[in-house]
Amino acid sequence: MSEYQCYEFVALDRPLTAKEMAELRAISTRAQISPTRFWNEYQWGDLKADPSRLLARYFDAHLYFANWGTRRLMLRVPRAHLEEKTLRPFFQGRGSARLMRSGKHVVLDFTCHTEEAEDEEASQGSLAALLPLRAELMRGDLRCAYLAWLRMVQEGDVDESTTEPPVPPGLTTLTTAQHALVEFLGIDIDLLLAAARASARPASDANAFRHWVTRLSPARKEAWLLHAAREPEFPLGSVLLRAFRAEQSPAKEKHRTVGELKALARTPRPQRVPSTRPRSSRASVKR
Repeated sequence: MSEYQCYEFVALDRPLTAKEMAELRAISTRAQISPTRFWNEYQWGDLKADPSRLLARYFDAHLYFANWGTRRLMLRVPRAHLEEKTLRPFFQGRGSARLMRSGKHVVLDFTCHTEEAEDEEASQGSLAALLPLRAELMRGDLRCAYLAWLRMVQEGDVDESTTEPPVPPGLTTLTTAQHALVEFLGIDIDLLLAAARASARPASDANAFRHWVTRLSPARKEAWLLHAAREPEFPLGSVLLRAFRAEQSPAKEKHRTVGELKALARTPRPQRVPSTRPRSSRASVKR
């Protein structure tokens, strides 16, 4: 089996300039380059640039696939549109998931290594399918961060005595993009099902959200309006929803250790599947 690698980068918040596309063309004469995308595959040779630096300078998302078992997803999110302190607890392990600052942005870096080589015809993952994770994070949805932490647990990058981070609601009803992340990173379903035992059903917080907005002080409402005027490209509703979720008091719960979570994942399924099943959904975790 020959070597095969695929690199894809996408610009979301702004298109590339003609000068920037020329700079990228100097790196690769064969790549497909447009104002919003860079794509190239290699069967011999490799990309003559550091993907992390390309992301920091030009792009907002990156996907890498190699048929010897390596996969990587990187998402660059403006720090002003992310609750960084709530994400930090999910990135305390080593290696397979990292959270880094890059100027005015935060970069989430997810890597998966498997020992088995993959045929180049196998599913490489789709960056288009994974891109909604970025918008979900900007709305305060932390499920993809918890999934990244589970991958670190699976890889042995987190000590057995470490206590898990706050378990976000809705792990039994993942979004389509979150399901794509589970598949892309090869997260063990038994481990996910064990983790989901402590995950509450996603409450419909629409009414509470509207009530929170109506109770904002006039000064805060004016501040949000000015925020929308400064950055009209960002939907104000998503920004407000993230702020609302960040201000909610976390549910009191006993967090499990990594060792306890792994032990639970090894028990027979009927003993650990929550007694109250989620509503049927195309995005529900399969049992």
